[in-house]
Amino acid sequence: MGLVWMGLLLACVTGTLTENVALRRSCSQSSTLYGLPNNYGAGLAVDGRATTDARSTPLTCAHTRNETDPTWTVNLNTSRPEKIQHIRLYLRDDLQERNNGMQILVGSQMCYNWSSTEHPPPLANVTCRQPLTGTTVSIRIPGSLKFITLCEVQIFVCSDGWFSQDCGKKCRCLSSTEICDKITGHCSSGCFPGFIGADCQTACADGSFGSNCTSQCGYCLDGDICHKTNGTCPRGCAAGWQHDASCQQACPDGSYGINCASQCGNCLDGEICDKKTGTCPAGCAAGWINDGTCLQREGCNWGIPVAATLAVMLIFTVFGATIYNRRLVNQLESLKTKMSEGHYVNLDERTKVSATESTYEHIDNATPYYNTVDHVQDEI
Repeated sequence: MGLVWMGLLLACVTGTLTENVALRRSCSQSSTLYGLPNNYGAGLAVDGRATTDARSTPLTCAHTRNETDPTWTVNLNTSRPEKIQHIRLYLRDDLQERNNGMQILVGSQMCYNWSSTEHPPPLANVTCRQPLTGTTVSIRIPGSLKFITLCEVQIFVCSDGWFSQDCGKKCRCLSSTEICDKITGHCSSGCFPGFIGADCQTACADGSFGSNCTSQCGYCLDGDICHKTNGTCPRGCAAGWQHDASCQQACPDGSYGINCASQCGNCLDGEICDKKTGTCPAGCAAGWINDGTCLQREGCNWGIPVAATLAVMLIFTVFGATIYNRRLVNQLESLKTKMSEGHYVNLDERTKVSATESTYEHIDNATPYYNTVDHVQDEI
């Protein structure tokens, strides 16, 4: 039958990224069966009750009289014209030949039609031959003595912010208030930073970022790729570059390394040290030690001599203390030995003079001592 509705993705018409813009909108039809709008009025085709049983109760199908070129129309009442492409029809499951030659129009443009000998199935998913912009959708059957019976008409468009055939792609417009084309994804304001292309779906190439991918990434740590929206480095800047928004500013003169946290200088002929390693290209200026950063003056490095001197003094102090302690221990041991042998020290030996010593010796050898007074008395 050549129907493209068979190619419609059901996910589009049933997914959460789509909306039925026909639901409970204002409708009209060229006539109403028996003149009973409550039973067969145009609004019953968009009341949300989908069925293919035209005799179900309560009655829920719009129905015209038997007439020439019967027509049913829904006004979408959207804030802006929608691009219409996907439509679902719930038709009666009996008397299907009444729908031979059915046409679907968006505004005055043909969306889809069947030949005079063909009719849609009771449940018909229709894809317009091309997306059409309009605020009304009409269904008609050309010819005389024709009926239109519509139990439900659903018109699906992508929700705001989504586009494509299955409404599965997210809009990426530069303006946060713009709604991209729901078919193509085109943004009149341009693409969001970090993306390019007609539908703004292509990410910037590695090393570029920003609006239209025209900005170049800076120097990221370990060669990381910068964020393609704003150019920031995920783990900071490489050595030699300041940790700013995009790592494109070199360290100030005299500093180097990660986050420019290390200092260098005093290079030969006033050259600037390497901002990555801190080394001087041609060595240090006169009077400065070539230690890699040229920050140490010659002859002014007191650190090592002072440390060496203190170390030697400490060694001698420990050595002297050790000898002293050993001598003291030996003396104490010698003293203990003498005391154990009964060699007591006479304190007088340290204080007596030779005269006193003679006297002591004379007394020791004389006649035994007796009381002088008693002796005199005996003699008397």
